[in-house]
Amino acid sequence: MRPFGITGAVTLEHPMTGSSINFGVDPLTGQLAPMLTRNVDTLHWGLALEFSTLYLTRRFTPGKLPKEEPLNQFVPLVEFAFDSPRGQKTAATMNPGLSYVAVSWQVAAEAIVPLNREAGRSIGVRAQLLLFLQDLIPSVFGKPLLGD
Repeated sequence: MRPFGITGAVTLEHPMTGSSINFGVDPLTGQLAPMLTRNVDTLHWGLALEFSTLYLTRRFTPGKLPKEEPLNQFVPLVEFAFDSPRGQKTAATMNPGLSYVAVSWQVAAEAIVPLNREAGRSIGVRAQLLLFLQDLIPSVFGKPLLGD
């Protein structure tokens, strides 16, 4: 079980105003138009199952990625994400994808597969680039904000 990792997160989104104006498709005209949207508290929660062959190598050292083994930096993963707005049904998605973890950055792509009607009817795609600022600019971000 060593190459498997499980992570989870829970976040509460609390809007500062009761409503906002967003752009959306007007159901009467089919045109893009400003629409009044009611803001509600939303609980975002989920978990991810990851598989990393990096942990199977004998040269694995915690905190350091082996530069000579780039294939061990690929991490297949499956995320399960849930959005529960107050007073509404929970939207659930399954997001299978692949991540490449380098020393100072990470790039990932995943499909967004709806698991129920509230999450939508079609499959989407998400891509992201993460920059590890403490490794890119250690003189600025590699030290505590307060104190020594």
